[in-house]
Amino acid sequence: MVVGTGLAASVAQAADAPLPAGARSIRISQAQLQQAVAAKFPLARSWQGMVVIQLQKPKVELLAQSNSLRAAFDIWVTEKLMGNEYPGQMTLDFGLAFHDADASIRLHNVRVQQLQMQGVPAAYQGMFQTYAPRLAEQVLQGLLVYELPASQRMLLQGLGYTVERMEVQEQGLRIVLAPKTAEAAPTR
Repeated sequence: MVVGTGLAASVAQAADAPLPAGARSIRISQAQLQQAVAAKFPLARSWQGMVVIQLQKPKVELLAQSNSLRAAFDIWVTEKLMGNEYPGQMTLDFGLAFHDADASIRLHNVRVQQLQMQGVPAAYQGMFQTYAPRLAEQVLQGLLVYELPASQRMLLQGLGYTVERMEVQEQGLRIVLAPKTAEAAPTR
């Protein structure tokens, strides 16, 4: 299941849009989403032992029209050989994916939209513009944003629900839960 996210929210009937018969939804506000994403940062990764990229201070924006999200980060690139540090800003768009196996919500289809670095020598500009976005996309793809607490997982499993879809809305996210369909019995 792709797009959406969750936080300490209770299972409730959705009031604004019709749900399929028997469906329920979990609502997550933009503030809850911001808090969950911010808790995963700062995040630092090394590239070939030569450069360290650190992302920090994410600011999450909901893009209801495209059912996706955008985040702006401060980025620090440290060149390990010379010890030079280059600050900058990066903006990326992404969706969210729900993984049934561990009831987690992870970043999906991460794409850097903009990268601005300060103080990078002209000789390194092309390398930074090429490799920093790729590394950031690789690091963030699949990053766990939220995991349903054990009590909610047991409740959902006990009631026989599964995630049908996740919707990015102007005020937050809505995860629509639907009763699991009976699986066909094996034929002999």
